Amino acid sequence: MEPPYKKMTGRETPDLETEVTSIEVISQRINVDANITDATRKGHICRCLGPCGKQLLKRRPSKGLCPHCGSYCASATFASKAQAEELAHKSWTVMNSNLHADAVRELGLMPMNLGHALESDLRKMARGRNDERQRRHLYAHRHIIGRPGLANGDLKTRASLRKALGRGATVPRFRRTPERTSPGVMGKLIEAELEFRAGRRQMRGLSMRPRTLRYVHPVLGPSRGPITVEIDGEYHNLPVELKTVSTFEALENNPLSLRGMVRQLSGQAIAGNVDQGILIIAERDGNRLTAMRIGGLRAYHLRNVTRWMAELDIAHQMTEMTRKGVINDVEL
Repeated sequence: MEPPYKKMTGRETPDLETEVTSIEVISQRINVDANITDATRKGHICRCLGPCGKQLLKRRPSKGLCPHCGSYCASATFASKAQAEELAHKSWTVMNSNLHADAVRELGLMPMNLGHALESDLRKMARGRNDERQRRHLYAHRHIIGRPGLANGDLKTRASLRKALGRGATVPRFRRTPERTSPGVMGKLIEAELEFRAGRRQMRGLSMRPRTLRYVHPVLGPSRGPITVEIDGEYHNLPVELKTVSTFEALENNPLSLRGMVRQLSGQAIAGNVDQGILIIAERDGNRLTAMRIGGLRAYHLRNVTRWMAELDIAHQMTEMTRKGVINDVEL
């Protein structure tokens, strides 16, 4: 239990959560938050696949297209008032990651010590809040199928890579708007809630501000185009991936799910030119949260992609980038 008052520069000040909202609070959401009220819900929050990103539009996009750049745009589902109150008050207990460390080692990776500073940040983020009226951040965008170009999710399995490499100039499709209580939407709402808390509290190194990177893959090469990677957060230049599961027991019974999380994190490490990453897992139906700092991600990712390309009998380009860095922040 953290004390309600903390010492800063030799004097006691109230917890910053109730006094100050950081200027970096979930930066990708703040532009639309300023134009939305809980009373009216005017406008449509959309996620543009092009350069516009998350934005507020006066009306629903015509034919799913962004009116500013013409890229495809996904609308959002908001949390209900009851869901918002429940999420605001929900607290998680931060657990050690021993339950999943052995599974990570079996993949040839190295579970590493989180450190006191990161554990402290996790406890701050996991603590509930009393200002349940703050709920404008609680929304989830519809999932888009067949988005143009290659994304990090296309490099999670051999099947997804084969499908992505064989995909032509397809028209993206939007999945049907899911129910607010569906696991997919609830997971996104929990991620949004934890992101919101991290932005409001005085963290020692953990940031849950999302960002998008584009880079040339060291195995696929420039001919395959840039890879788009979305990263949930950052801890001292290491990528942070936040996932939700129904319970930890359900995750233990589904090792493929954990493997998919690690593969997604490894793609983020490649994009950021680092070899480690932080995986945070929170329960949807329970009250536990854990995190793992994982090393060896770079070799793990390159080994998987190289093997899949060989098994698919698709030519790939092993370049100097494989041993050095990648070309990132490229333009589409």
